[in-house]
Amino acid sequence: MDRNPNHFPTLLAVCILMAIILYIASHLVHFFHQRKNLLHTRSSVTNDPALSPECFNEEEQQMAIYLRNQEDK
Repeated sequence: MDRNPNHFPTLLAVCILMAIILYIASHLVHFFHQRKNLLHTRSSVTNDPALSPECFNEEEQQMAIYLRNQEDK
């Protein structure tokens, strides 16, 4: 494909650079998607009326109250 073999290092460097950029972009997309899902899951757990306070221990109740307060800010 390459008529001039002296271009091989340049093509290799460009391909490696593109692979690194695509890897970082996919990692960022995965990170933000996972974070969005985590926040959505957390809010649905703390706002779920089906869970009664009796099924939580004291530490879990305090954490649920803390998370609700963080969402209100």
